[in-house]
Amino acid sequence: MNEYAILMKLLTRSGDPIGAGVDDMLDALGLPEDLGREILFRRLSDLHSRLEPIGLTIKHNPVSGVFYVDTSHLAKSGPDDSMLPDRLAATLLIVITLAYQEGGWVNFDRVREFRKKSLRGVIEDLRELQNLGYIELDQTAKRVRLGMRVPFEIDYEAFFRDLVSERP
Repeated sequence: MNEYAILMKLLTRSGDPIGAGVDDMLDALGLPEDLGREILFRRLSDLHSRLEPIGLTIKHNPVSGVFYVDTSHLAKSGPDDSMLPDRLAATLLIVITLAYQEGGWVNFDRVREFRKKSLRGVIEDLRELQNLGYIELDQTAKRVRLGMRVPFEIDYEAFFRDLVSERP
């Protein structure tokens, strides 16, 4: 099995999370920790270039720290029926922001504070987002965290780049 086949097997690995971390790829390729990273990233770049013509890309999931093969832009070529309603998108944005600030779990009250909605309205939004796979709820502790769907559907680099460019 060549290096590209090994990388494809790792990058398309199912489970939680989908894909593979740098350490897993270094081990599978038999590369040393210190000098192997450069070789690994060159191989990933080459593989990315080879996959682009068929509509596949290699992306990084910053939440789980893994790389994976992405096909989501192929599904987005039709009408954009996957857009969240504004109220859910706003609630999800607050959860994403607070999760990064607070390192994971976020209290319902913090989300309510920023959304300026009743707790009941926030909980309804959170339940809908949970049903869609964007977040996970801990009802007993009244906390929320990002679900597994978020890092695979949100391009963080583009999001933060657009956010910075919109500043006055």
